[in-house]
Amino acid sequence: MKKLLFVISFLIFALLLSANVLEQFEEFKRDISQQTEQWQGKHQSNRNSRDYQIGDTFVFWAWNLTVMPPLWIQTPATCRAVGDHCYIFVADDQWNVHMNQADIDIVLPYLEDYTMISTEWGAIEMDEALFGPIPDELDNDPKIIVYYSELGSFMGTSFDGYFSAYNQVTEQQAQQMNPPGHSNECEMIYMTCFPLNPTDPIRISVLAHELQHMIHWLGDINEDTWVNEGCSELAMVYFGLPDPIVQFPNNPDNTLTFWDQEFADYVKVMLYFTYLEEQYDAVGDSLIKDIVSEPANSIAGITNQLIANSISQSFEDIFVDWTIANFLDDPEVENGLYYYENLELPNFSVVYTHSSYPAGNNGSVHDWATDYIRLYPGDGNLELDLTTSFPIGLGVIRIGNEGVTSTVDKFVVNGTWNGVLPELTEDYSQMILVFANNGYSDVTYTYSIAEVITDVEQELLNTSVSLSNYPNPFNPETKISFSLTQTSSFVTLEIYNLKGEKVRTFNCHPELVEGSVIWNGTDESGKPVSSGIYFYKLKSGDIEITKKMLLMK
Repeated sequence: MKKLLFVISFLIFALLLSANVLEQFEEFKRDISQQTEQWQGKHQSNRNSRDYQIGDTFVFWAWNLTVMPPLWIQTPATCRAVGDHCYIFVADDQWNVHMNQADIDIVLPYLEDYTMISTEWGAIEMDEALFGPIPDELDNDPKIIVYYSELGSFMGTSFDGYFSAYNQVTEQQAQQMNPPGHSNECEMIYMTCFPLNPTDPIRISVLAHELQHMIHWLGDINEDTWVNEGCSELAMVYFGLPDPIVQFPNNPDNTLTFWDQEFADYVKVMLYFTYLEEQYDAVGDSLIKDIVSEPANSIAGITNQLIANSISQSFEDIFVDWTIANFLDDPEVENGLYYYENLELPNFSVVYTHSSYPAGNNGSVHDWATDYIRLYPGDGNLELDLTTSFPIGLGVIRIGNEGVTSTVDKFVVNGTWNGVLPELTEDYSQMILVFANNGYSDVTYTYSIAEVITDVEQELLNTSVSLSNYPNPFNPETKISFSLTQTSSFVTLEIYNLKGEKVRTFNCHPELVEGSVIWNGTDESGKPVSSGIYFYKLKSGDIEITKKMLLMK
């Protein structure tokens, strides 16, 4: 697939619908589309090719969208343009009122000749090249009809356009569906000419989105919504006017494969399918098209086509890489593996940030979703101790300062993981931990981060310091013991929680060589603390040693 030029994605959202209206309308369309499955390939039409000419008229069935679910109306319309791939009809009551010949002259080239970023093809050819053939079920005419009318508004929201699968079956069959409907027995996309501006390029981007739904109807009529909508969002990217990348970056813990009709759902699937196309469609320029026509649905269908297209990475592997790309978006790392060529991404949110150590926290992440943790440099290397309820993918990103290339390391965490993280030298501004839940239901996690004891500190620990607690794990109390081979001016024991907050301090005798304290799981005020991981730190002159203990209630 020919790569696109750079695209800035922050544009006005095309579907100006409130969430509840959009959900009703889209659910209605999906139900109708899937009902037509029983008729696919089983209907007949006696129509010859329509072969419309400018000036021809037709009375079209359409939806009255001022109510929900929509009601049926019939409106006469006249053909105002004929291209190689489409006819443009305009409702007669809208001609020279809300749409005129000057508008047609703007719209037609976008459909036939060019997009916002390419002169190679218009929106229709672009969709066919990327997703597959347009169906030709009944009218023996490969051209689609683009029908402009006043789509109206409902509850203060306006509609750009839509594809209705009723048109893919005969009028008789449409009347037998539930709810009964009507068919124009042709491939057509309905578009607005009022109250929204029909010549705004975002309208044509939405048309490309809806045309993909028509193509997907032919390729895999009962595909999961997240895949179907992801391909339609990709059509908008390739036209050059994608939806704005908002909401999802603020909450990446949003299951990729779950569809809840929120705008964030459109954004997440747009990013996923854009990433998949950019990274893997070049193998044979057919991966996305093959996914559209793959009978299996959702992850199974994508997995089948990864294998069929000789792509060695699994769906799980690609998911982890995608979550890293969403945060990093850097062309210099791993030959662009974590980069979007056609989108500019905003910053993704992190759930926790740490700048002093020891530190840690706990949380959960949904299936096929991600949490990001930010670490700023400490005084030395950092060691991560991570425990998860199910396996996850762990990504470790070092963000390079200006002129320094960022780095990425990946690990599989099969319940537990302990290791020293890549060094955060002055060349790197921060480190991002990526907790990518690639496949399981909600995964809970607990992590702790401590500064690694240097060789000098370890030698000092081995020769001059002893620090331990017993029992560990403990409930309700534990004894923390220490010994020094030489007297110190002062000895302090401090206890921290996973968030790095100090919960208790013990000041010991200034000339004490060895000693112990009892900690009963309370803070300075005597209030019991919650169960979990705690750190205890010994400070004595230049000596500073930290160890970990577990309070279990």
